Amino acid sequence: MKVSRGDIIILILFSVAVNSLLISCQEEDGFEVFFEEDELLISDYLEQHSEKYSSMIRILELTNLKTTLNAYGRYTFFAPDDDAFNEFLVQQGKSYVEEFDPSYLTTLVRYHLLDIEIESAYFRDGVIPDTTYSGDHLVITLSAGGLETIMVNDASITERDIHVENGIIHRIDGVLTPIIGSIVDRIKEFEGYQIFSEALEISGLSDTLDIIRIDLNEDIFIRSRFTMFVESDDVYKQEGINTANDLVAKYSNTGDPTSRDDGFYQYMGYHVIPGMHFLNEIDSFNYPTLAENQLINVKVAEKIYLNPGQGDGDGQPDGASILVVEEQSNRQAKNGVFHEIDQLLVPMEPTPAYLVADLTDYQGITLGNEYSEEDLEDIPGITTENSGIYFRNSILGDGETNLQTTSNSAGWLVEFELAPILRGRYDVYLYFASYNNNTNQAQGFWDGARFGSVLDFQHQRRDPEANGWLREFNTSNYIGRLLLTETTSHTIKFVSLGGGYGNFDYLVFQPIKD
Repeated sequence: MKVSRGDIIILILFSVAVNSLLISCQEEDGFEVFFEEDELLISDYLEQHSEKYSSMIRILELTNLKTTLNAYGRYTFFAPDDDAFNEFLVQQGKSYVEEFDPSYLTTLVRYHLLDIEIESAYFRDGVIPDTTYSGDHLVITLSAGGLETIMVNDASITERDIHVENGIIHRIDGVLTPIIGSIVDRIKEFEGYQIFSEALEISGLSDTLDIIRIDLNEDIFIRSRFTMFVESDDVYKQEGINTANDLVAKYSNTGDPTSRDDGFYQYMGYHVIPGMHFLNEIDSFNYPTLAENQLINVKVAEKIYLNPGQGDGDGQPDGASILVVEEQSNRQAKNGVFHEIDQLLVPMEPTPAYLVADLTDYQGITLGNEYSEEDLEDIPGITTENSGIYFRNSILGDGETNLQTTSNSAGWLVEFELAPILRGRYDVYLYFASYNNNTNQAQGFWDGARFGSVLDFQHQRRDPEANGWLREFNTSNYIGRLLLTETTSHTIKFVSLGGGYGNFDYLVFQPIKD
């Protein structure tokens, strides 16, 4: 299937990044068990406790991954015990782990392993921001009492925080089944979404939503990511919609439900947000959708609402708001996640809202890598001249990430393609890491026109502790004020007028109230 550059851009712009909150680990009497096995690595620990983990040990042997789990680093491994594998074998209709294809077993192990050390005190309800070695997310569920019961996906953690030399092991009572299907496949697996599923096929959006991986060139690829809000069959039937054809009849206005100008296509596309957003990652923003230049407004209060009314003054949306049904949400696919909603989601224009545009969040770029001008020709969303881009941990060493030009000579240019922004008036700010070898002369351009005054990427402030000036810290530049007369996508460009590097983290659009 051919995918246009325009379609790829829709797929990649603006997924939200979420950082974990780290707190100290506290022991609870009567349940939590801590092991200190600092002389052992992960595979060694499993072998020393083979009475619990013989099945996992055998899988590591079959996949030649034993040495991988013994590699030095800081890992988290969710280790199913033998009882978990016995139940898993019954569910899969098999008697021995040897009956599985080795490639599936490799994926299985990678799905249980994260490249970060996470103690149980770090866990919060919802998705773990860091992906597993299979490139997928795991979801944590805490009991009402906090950490008394912790589940990862559908398995309970029965022994926590087993410290070994190269990380932490959490023993679990179930095997975590790797997710393989696309968001189109997954919605078919759940009961109660037949009308919506068939409507995706009629609109043609199922072809886009079925894409899991796009190869940009021999070295660079992107994983498609989507978030979908879905009405159940019951919601449709309450509105007199009993089939997908009824839905077409209600909204189609061109005679071609696959046309991007058709009301039915726009209705279906309005349910899809580019990027993967679990409920604990969603913020109160306007989110772009696959319906061209149509945005959804999200309000996070005690619950999560879509396109809320003005409210009753207490911060709660009114009764006309669409509620996200949390118990039927966070349903994962290989290329996304979907959430159930309790009413029809019809395109509307929300009011302007505070917006953050993350300039480091373009699919195709990976932390720690440099990209040349030629590389970036294959990565939609970022264009450079006379420089490449380095996606780096902040030079300040504070755990943040940002983009830095690879050239410090005058004349470098970096341009970002932005997702649609709701029409309105905004003050615009650029956030970055100030450093003494940044440029102090750069000009911004909005959609090709000069925007604001010359920007200085070297800031300074008085440092009382050092009794001097501090020049290396996270800061921002006010760029200027915009009047956007229509809701559409835009470009912002920065050109250096003097020597020094450019540094880019994110943009903030602050609405101006009348």
